[in-house]
Amino acid sequence: MIELIRADQYTKMLWKNGAGFTLEIARSQGEADFEWRISMADVTTSGPFSLFPNKQRIISVLDGQGMVLHVDDLPAKTLNQGDIFAFHGESQVQSELVDGAIRDLNLIYDPAKFHARFQWLNDAAEQAFISSADLIFIFNQGGETQVNVDDHSVQLAAHETLKIGKNAGVTSISFPKKQLKSCYVIELIQR
Repeated sequence: MIELIRADQYTKMLWKNGAGFTLEIARSQGEADFEWRISMADVTTSGPFSLFPNKQRIISVLDGQGMVLHVDDLPAKTLNQGDIFAFHGESQVQSELVDGAIRDLNLIYDPAKFHARFQWLNDAAEQAFISSADLIFIFNQGGETQVNVDDHSVQLAAHETLKIGKNAGVTSISFPKKQLKSCYVIELIQR
């Protein structure tokens, strides 16, 4: 199963702590709670993150000058564009914007039900990989990019997401054109 999710299909919703808005790209079924969710948020002020007990979070800065995260009693972590950072959903997290607003990409998931992989592809080389993940999401941060999934070819515009469900065996994914790409690949593997 391959599904193209356009940017105008994302659902705008209030943050759990009420301090801002997120654009929900995709989530598992169920309104009360979710097993996984991928979203994009515009962060305009420094402040606390929402709590998501029993979940794992992975975050990356898409645009802006970055932010510093203060997570529990750990040393501060500076995130610049493309940096990826994981932390527990129940952690006390305070963000400090470096120089103005940022946009970030988030994966929140239940680690008792899924393993996750979150990576940024940011170069001009042809790339190919195989995956045995149950769900694969490719979020295109850059200009139009061609993605081949098994024997299907899809053009992804900026901020569009490709959702790929596992058919059988492994899924072959390639970025065949030698052009600069900026894509995030998120893989979810059921336990």
